[in-house]
Amino acid sequence: MIDVLNNWMLESSQNFNVIVGLTMVLYVGSLVVLWYICNKFGKPDERTNAIYLKIISCMFTTQLIMNAIFISLVDRNIEYFRQFFILFQGIVFLVGAIYAFRLYRKDFK
Repeated sequence: MIDVLNNWMLESSQNFNVIVGLTMVLYVGSLVVLWYICNKFGKPDERTNAIYLKIISCMFTTQLIMNAIFISLVDRNIEYFRQFFILFQGIVFLVGAIYAFRLYRKDFK
């Protein structure tokens, strides 16, 4: 899968730009959603600190899993390894945003 995506990005600069654009949309969109939901939790206190700790714990676990996947799937001769690494970081923030949304719905709805 990674090799297919790498070869597709190598075919033209437009393909590369599509992947970079989608990765940035994923990354920035996830950060905005995460920031917005964390602001909706309220002012920092003992309750919100516990919620933030749960979100960060989920993101850290996802980060460990994504790093293991990155190390095992990405060969050293892949041209655009940085783009794959940033894509995996975007997925980590997406998981954090989804988990924060789930906690928000559970606590406030």
